[in-house]
Amino acid sequence: MGMKRKGFVPGLTRGVLLLAAVIVSGCSSSPEEQPPDAGPSDSGVVVVTPSSCKPARSAERIPMRAGAPVATFTETFDGMKARVDAQCAQCHAAPNIVGGFQYGADVEGLKKDGARMALKSSQGEMPPLASPEQTKKAVELACVLNSWLAQGSPTGAFPVSCEDKAVGGVTVAPAVADAMTDLGNCIPDVTKPEALGSDPDKDAAFAAMAKLPPLLSDTDTDILTFDAEKLATHGTFAFAPTYPLFSDHAKKLRQVHVPAGQSIRYDADTGKFQVPPNTRFYKTFFKSVAGKDGYVRYQKIETRLIVVRTPWNQSLFGTYLWNTEGTVAQLHDLRYRNGEPFSDRVLVYTENEATGKTRNYAIPGAHRCINCHSGAEAQDFVLGFTPLQLNRRAPGEAGVDVNTQVLDDERSQVERLVRAGVITGLPVSGSRQELETLLPRLEVQARQAVPQGQPAPNRQTLELQGYFVANCGQCHNPNGFATQSNPAIASLDFSSNGILPGWNPCGVKESNGQRTYAVCDPVTVPDYTKDLLLRTPSSTLYQRVARDTDARLIHMPANVPGQDCRAALLMARYIGSLRWKGEETLSPAEQDARAAERIRQADLAVGVSCTPPSDVRWITEDFSDKVPYEPRNPAWKDFIGKPPFERLTRYPITSAHEQLAKQPFATNWWVAKAGCAFPTKPAPDPVEPWMLDELGRPRRPYGQLYYSTPGATAFQGICANCHGRSGDGQSGAAKTLVALNGARVANLAAGLFGTTGATSNLAPFEAEYGAHGGARYLLWMASGGTTVKFSEDFMQAWVKYGEVDIDFSGDARDWAAWGANMLGAARGACDLIRLGRFGTATPPSANVTSFGGTRMWTEVCTLDNPLTQGIRDGSDPEALGEWLQHAEFNVGVMAYFFLKDQLTQHPAGWIYPLRGECEKRASP
Repeated sequence: MGMKRKGFVPGLTRGVLLLAAVIVSGCSSSPEEQPPDAGPSDSGVVVVTPSSCKPARSAERIPMRAGAPVATFTETFDGMKARVDAQCAQCHAAPNIVGGFQYGADVEGLKKDGARMALKSSQGEMPPLASPEQTKKAVELACVLNSWLAQGSPTGAFPVSCEDKAVGGVTVAPAVADAMTDLGNCIPDVTKPEALGSDPDKDAAFAAMAKLPPLLSDTDTDILTFDAEKLATHGTFAFAPTYPLFSDHAKKLRQVHVPAGQSIRYDADTGKFQVPPNTRFYKTFFKSVAGKDGYVRYQKIETRLIVVRTPWNQSLFGTYLWNTEGTVAQLHDLRYRNGEPFSDRVLVYTENEATGKTRNYAIPGAHRCINCHSGAEAQDFVLGFTPLQLNRRAPGEAGVDVNTQVLDDERSQVERLVRAGVITGLPVSGSRQELETLLPRLEVQARQAVPQGQPAPNRQTLELQGYFVANCGQCHNPNGFATQSNPAIASLDFSSNGILPGWNPCGVKESNGQRTYAVCDPVTVPDYTKDLLLRTPSSTLYQRVARDTDARLIHMPANVPGQDCRAALLMARYIGSLRWKGEETLSPAEQDARAAERIRQADLAVGVSCTPPSDVRWITEDFSDKVPYEPRNPAWKDFIGKPPFERLTRYPITSAHEQLAKQPFATNWWVAKAGCAFPTKPAPDPVEPWMLDELGRPRRPYGQLYYSTPGATAFQGICANCHGRSGDGQSGAAKTLVALNGARVANLAAGLFGTTGATSNLAPFEAEYGAHGGARYLLWMASGGTTVKFSEDFMQAWVKYGEVDIDFSGDARDWAAWGANMLGAARGACDLIRLGRFGTATPPSANVTSFGGTRMWTEVCTLDNPLTQGIRDGSDPEALGEWLQHAEFNVGVMAYFFLKDQLTQHPAGWIYPLRGECEKRASP
């Protein structure tokens, strides 16, 4: 995506894990904290009133927990070594050297490798695919290792502290803490000028920032006080969305600060906000902690900050982690493998002081933030602050859960923000009801999406769409990560203006053609309850939200910890509410009765089968490479050029390969879209038969011909499925693999084809094998050097080539045999060229869209590799085997030149457009 992850400062104190609560649990709350039910009235209004600021009338109460003191305990070197061995010895103690890493079991060995081991443990990367309990032990091990290293690596006993004692900091006033809600502790009177203000000095500081400051206290004035009255005098205000993001049941306080003299302007024509640069958005996450006194209060865990910039990929963003005392929040700076901030991380906190029960808390890394926020509705990197989200609705309206409470101050937040000058473009004098009608409303958008003559979306559709707005639409929209990484699912636009209200998923196959989004057939699903309880339920829409990641699919919503049973319930109810096969002849009343029964079964099945997990299992993702670059397989010199890979140095790589890799071929027609204008062009040379109809006329104007290069086609049709369309390792398949077996997909753009300083990472291979030596390493990794195995199920789900002009075997047994060595697909494509079956309905794949690529693939497969009759008819098996190997080599070289000379020389995030992306093509 090309996001510049700015704003992270090295050298922060190593703690900030909440492990102190693990080791010394049961720290009692301070005397100032009052039981949550002691203050509010029956209406949910908090009685404690700081100054003249009126108590917040919000149903989402967050009484804040006072912090706990920094805890310490004593460990010994032998005890620490036992911890290390228990976690790591099986893979990394001599003689084991999994992944090329082996630690020394003595003092010197742990001094050398302890910091690296602590880092991987903190990230949740080691041990791989850990259980929640293993993750807790890993976090504790990281704490012990860091303490030991910081104290000079003693051989005896040493004290362990998981964070440094905070210097300074701010303690939240008890009255503010007790009165906290998702709108703050109180509602400032926006009708009084003296209650409002700005923070010009901070605004100027933010405008000049190239990176975020190391402490949250260095951001907006009084942000650590959480005092809504004080914050209003500096221009910072709280808000809460209509449709919340699920994040393991954490409660959240969201705040916005617009620079002085500016505002967030509502554009009635587009229905979107225009957010000025350097606007700040804060989101603090709280987790519930049951105290020894029996009351539940909420502990501050993290505060995320976005500083909006134009264009959106210049925005600053980061996460501040709170200390256990609740007085200081430091910028999360745990590094990725390549040294960039900030990576996945796991914290541990005590959720029950009486029992000592702890829980993991996952901090998503920067790449996950980009995955989600790059699909922001207004392309401003901001989620949750949209006209639709701010337009709070009553329970039962517009997909809002009928069981929720929505009180007065929640409903009137737009009116309040308009009067405070935060939002303009709406009448300052408008009442809550008037403003509601001026802003987007989900039920109105949904009704507009339904074809004329069809009934309005039912309650189940609106509830699911509301959930999608916050949890799915940011990825499943034209600009979102899901669509950008896999255009085959571009039709699954789940944003508020997307397809769901007018869509009938019954019987619709997934993009890979393997399974069905919604099975609405009583013959196939005679018992809806039993089907929902299956490990692999019939409808994949339901399976994706109700089951863990498997070889075929990623659990949704992605990038969030925990299990949201509400998602499973809403999806089951939605599928149950659809009109099923055979019900067309029934009366409307009978149809409604059938749907009502299925909805009842959905409630029953999800109610008994889905229970929020007692702890969080988090699989870390790090698709970066070390800096300076190290080859993924360090044994490459022992294999390349030696049997059975001697061909990799025997075949020449010539200027003809480079020229062919970059030569454009007309292979198909652009998929026409609204807004795409095609130039008038003369007939190409040559005019191929597939371009003409039965009468010899052009099937379409020649200006609509889609051109691709062999390099782009080879990479996008074979490599991009896992390595991502930008070569950065960001793909659904990559996320699935790391969740299944811990396999890490290479970031080719920044790794093998990147640079270290001014030196190309290809240099070691060129020094060994001459010019284009990197191609020989790449070819080895793609034709035998990668040991990761793919199952048939994985290959069926993730090999996509329908929009790429390539054809190869559609037999999953072939795919599984190739495994991660995906040049097997190139061999398969060239084999079809040999047989004259490429781009026809003859091969099992029947990828008829590839018909125009035959000339291109013929030239690639036969470059320095002529076809003889014995090869064509297979009568010379030895020559055929040699020909297929050389053809496979040629295809890999095409991908190499695309990565080396095209993909990596464009701006970060550049993607060669596919046929269905005419809006991305270069201007004619």
